[in-house]
Amino acid sequence: MVRGALTHLAVVLLTLVPVGAQAPQRAPAWARDTVAGAYLVEAVGSVLDPPGATISIRSLNTGAAGSGMAASSLSADSVRNRRVTLSADLQTRGATEGALLWLRVDGGATVSLLDNGFDRPVRGDADWTSRSVSLPVPADATSVAFGVMMSGGGSVSVRNLRVASGLAFSSDSPLTPAARNVLDTAIALIKEQALRRDAVAWDVVEPRVRALAAGAERTSDVYPAIRYLIRQLDDHHSRLTIPSQTAAFLSGGAQNPPVEARSLPGGVGYVKVPGYVGADTSAMWTYTTRTHQAIGAIATSATCGWIVDLRQNTGGNMWPMLAGLQPFLGSAELGTFESPAGRGAPWIAGRNVDIDPPPALDLESAWVAVLTGPRTASSGEVVAIAFRGREHTRSFGEPTAGLSTANNTVLLPDGAALFLTTAIDVDRTGQRYGEKVDPDEHIDARAVTSAAGDPAMTAATAWLKTSSMCDRPPR
Repeated sequence: MVRGALTHLAVVLLTLVPVGAQAPQRAPAWARDTVAGAYLVEAVGSVLDPPGATISIRSLNTGAAGSGMAASSLSADSVRNRRVTLSADLQTRGATEGALLWLRVDGGATVSLLDNGFDRPVRGDADWTSRSVSLPVPADATSVAFGVMMSGGGSVSVRNLRVASGLAFSSDSPLTPAARNVLDTAIALIKEQALRRDAVAWDVVEPRVRALAAGAERTSDVYPAIRYLIRQLDDHHSRLTIPSQTAAFLSGGAQNPPVEARSLPGGVGYVKVPGYVGADTSAMWTYTTRTHQAIGAIATSATCGWIVDLRQNTGGNMWPMLAGLQPFLGSAELGTFESPAGRGAPWIAGRNVDIDPPPALDLESAWVAVLTGPRTASSGEVVAIAFRGREHTRSFGEPTAGLSTANNTVLLPDGAALFLTTAIDVDRTGQRYGEKVDPDEHIDARAVTSAAGDPAMTAATAWLKTSSMCDRPPR
């Protein structure tokens, strides 16, 4: 998260002035943050001057991990009860994960308002592209932090990076009808459906939320207030998506990486299942069909069993992933979701996709080792849980991310959406989750040197060969 990345930065607090007032002459100081020197970060100029600041961030190797960042901070003294906007033009070259602007307001009861721009990064080779992030500054705020961040390989050049503030508002300033409709709808849905709705002190929190949205003109102006409310649920899974991101999810799926299936030495089949994002029906059908084909292509060589690798599965849509793995899961009831109102319909592989694997591809009795890790999240955890209680199955690796809960997608009037946590996962044996899913055999990959290879794969392969007795000589 951006906030965590900033905790050790020595930023300098300056004075931010409202639009129209004369900005101070002193230029802001920039803090530069990189992971193990993996990025070159340069920052010059002031966000308070008309030309703005200029930032460049470049990865020093093609496989850069982590992020490079330029950051600074301003006093909130002169912009309390105003909306602050950080804007700039970004140009990227080979930006694998993208670059973004971020803005954070700290102090008082807000305990940080954040717009991290993660839903609208600039990626790849993009010519000059305008971006902005905006937040209200409450009356008890103490500082406004901001910056530019790039993750992965590539480079970003940023020009005209400026901070500006709008007209003053009060906690009871009216909202436009459209903005109020979005805010009211979000509050009502969270009150009605959120799993942890009873943990919110509504008599304190709701007035605070409405004050943060005061004076909103565009529907997007109420998003920070909604995100603040979501944080009060403390479920670590609910989120708000903007209209463009929501539309991409509902219509997407074709760009997902395919399942990787290959034969390993010693008669072991390997199936790597990354996350799947998108809800387009035809894309799910294509993904499932291709997964069945990939598994079928190596099935005859997997005489000792299978490894299903979920360590890079960050979640998304559970149904195409379960459907693709139906050869192993069959038509059994795999688990369910449990809300305060009770348990829902059982998970069955193939549901919501309606594709059965070829009859010859029956692997329900095959030996399967499931690999998990800290990146196994959300629907990735559902897939891991779906194998719980299955015969001839054991899991290896590290605990999952801890998002073994169900998100219900609810559209807001302007096309944004709440992905709202409403239930916890339950496996076929009745075991309830909601937090991290522990593997049967814990293997800490961080404690092993790279020379040792992949210890979870090694342990899983050894178990498969021993359990299936495939390497015993015939009598």
